[in-house]
Amino acid sequence: MKTQFVETFFTNVAQSSGMDISLVKVRGDNGHHVVESAFKAFSRALRNLIDGTDTNNYTSDEFEKMWGEKSVSYTAGLELCREGKLERSTKETSILVHVLMNGLLKGSDSVQVDTGIKTMDEFVAILAKEAKMSVEVKCNGDLYVDDHHTSEDVSIALGQVLNTAFGTKAGLNRMWCATGTNGDAEVEVTMDLSNRPCITHNLSLSSNPNDEEYAGDLSIEMLDHVLESLVMNSKSTVHIVENKAGKTVLETAMATAMAYGAALRMCAAVDPRRAGKTASSKGTLSV
Repeated sequence: MKTQFVETFFTNVAQSSGMDISLVKVRGDNGHHVVESAFKAFSRALRNLIDGTDTNNYTSDEFEKMWGEKSVSYTAGLELCREGKLERSTKETSILVHVLMNGLLKGSDSVQVDTGIKTMDEFVAILAKEAKMSVEVKCNGDLYVDDHHTSEDVSIALGQVLNTAFGTKAGLNRMWCATGTNGDAEVEVTMDLSNRPCITHNLSLSSNPNDEEYAGDLSIEMLDHVLESLVMNSKSTVHIVENKAGKTVLETAMATAMAYGAALRMCAAVDPRRAGKTASSKGTLSV
């Protein structure tokens, strides 16, 4: 598919509207996806312009009015009573995961994670707090073997529970991007609750310059698997960009958790202007 006409189209839009428009392709080779993404990015940037909000400024008065705890969006999200719970046992792990998208009404006490792997506990806890959702995760796994089954199964279960809590995704923002920082690390996550799972990233994991094998007490090869399992089972499309590497892989991992949780919070937020309609030209994300 030829994409050069996208530039022509937006040049004319800019001239006709009097707006300054900067449209840059960061990555992507599929013409259909490039065109579709260009129009989606423009429409959401235009919406932010009209709303007077900045996607990454969560403290502005405008953002609070649109999405804060006193907003129509926040109240509508609570009224949905979104919840997911899963208990599963195998010869390798016994897991309980319970998620409530309730804005962390009870504060930090609403996040309880015990997997036996401190890095996993911290990763999930940071993600949950940034997403403003209550989470209970308990896992008893075969850590005497290694960290593979525990970290993988927790991520699978958490992804499945999140997908349950999302429901049909009708009326939600569906797409957002967010940045997280930890130490020297800066990571950006772009997310789409698409029902078409896909993950890409450029994180310095196995290729980290210090040749680290562990992020805290989690093997780095499993950190990659944790992200994949979480994304695929939550049926999301997620692109992760490492803008700045941390001094350690652990710093980068926690920056990723922050960005992931922040993006998730806003993807799952109710947009009252959609009046309960799905953010898709098909009218549904189930097919």
